[in-house]
Amino acid sequence: MLAVAACSSAPAATTDFFGPTIEPPRGLGKIQPGMSVAEAKKQVPALKEDHQGVREHLVLDSGVGDVKLEVRVDNGIVATVVAIVQGQSARDLLTKAWGQPQITRDSLGQPETTWASESTGWKVKLDCLERNCLVEYVPYHVLTSEFFGAHVVPPGDLANLKIGMKLAEARKLAPGPIDVRAGIPTGVDGVREFVAVDDKLGVVRAIYLNLPQHAENLITEAWGDGWAAIEPVGKNVLVWPDPTTRWRATLRDALGYSHDLAYDNYLPAADLFGEQPDVLDAVPVLGSSVEEVKKLFPTEITTVGRDLVLSLLPTEWERGATKINLDVASGHIRALSFSIPWKAHPEAKDELLAMFTHKWGQPRPTEEDDKKVLIFREGDPRVEIRDDTEHGTYQIEIRK
Repeated sequence: MLAVAACSSAPAATTDFFGPTIEPPRGLGKIQPGMSVAEAKKQVPALKEDHQGVREHLVLDSGVGDVKLEVRVDNGIVATVVAIVQGQSARDLLTKAWGQPQITRDSLGQPETTWASESTGWKVKLDCLERNCLVEYVPYHVLTSEFFGAHVVPPGDLANLKIGMKLAEARKLAPGPIDVRAGIPTGVDGVREFVAVDDKLGVVRAIYLNLPQHAENLITEAWGDGWAAIEPVGKNVLVWPDPTTRWRATLRDALGYSHDLAYDNYLPAADLFGEQPDVLDAVPVLGSSVEEVKKLFPTEITTVGRDLVLSLLPTEWERGATKINLDVASGHIRALSFSIPWKAHPEAKDELLAMFTHKWGQPRPTEEDDKKVLIFREGDPRVEIRDDTEHGTYQIEIRK
């Protein structure tokens, strides 16, 4: 249970303490979630370290006897600003100062008492416990379609990150969301940003936003209708691949009534294949020496026996990397083989076939081991594509 040590000589808080506008008191409006402790102390020099209790936090003298002001911290990063008010008087005081609150429901469907101001850019959430009331200050602006922008790109510093990026590098680019595992308020109502990390590998594992229920309509307004897809675990999702930015956004149901909007980079299949009939545009290595290929792809190549495996970004409907097997003969690349999935979005099957036909012309169908094979090129290079309906992929082989 929260407790506030009141100073007998200090008066109790009145409406004057909270002020006529919805914002943190005593200069704490200069503090923003995601800010470092050092920057917070620079903005509000009177902040002091307080090592009492289980939470890492800074404190500021409130000047009244029944309110404790805290800046709560997670891994050296500001997480939130709160006022802990002794007793049950906070709601009456805030109502007198700011008017009647909004009574809404949070993502779990629980009642939530709030005051918000677009002009000050702050929202207050009130949670009264048995002995105290917790007044939490959250940066606030109304969520609109403009927040998502015209193209699929993560907001703010998240756009500088990549899935698989080393944490040491990611921390320089977006220290707040990297270090605060519980997410950071973006300043837009109901939106928190998260970076999930793989502690074992020391890399970024996921980049996503947690959004309120009504956000789906706003995303559609910004980006158009999402493509319906099914994830490997069987969950229905909406996907927005943006070939201009090479970012892909996936909207999933999350806790309660909220949604998660996950961002990752992808390689559009059209860019992988390109227009040239005798070259795979993104991987122009057929006939090249092993040394030339390793120079061209210094970090994406692994050796498997005498052959090589090239790992590229996923295409539209793949979650893992696109792995291209490079068959080596006499020190040179003799063949490329890989798969392009369509199972997650079955409509993509015909779209991919149209793309192959545009690049190589009409195929000659044949059979091999009782399985249909499409021969798109007979010459150099030879292009064969098998429709693996069991796994929902096209199996592609290009060889000299």
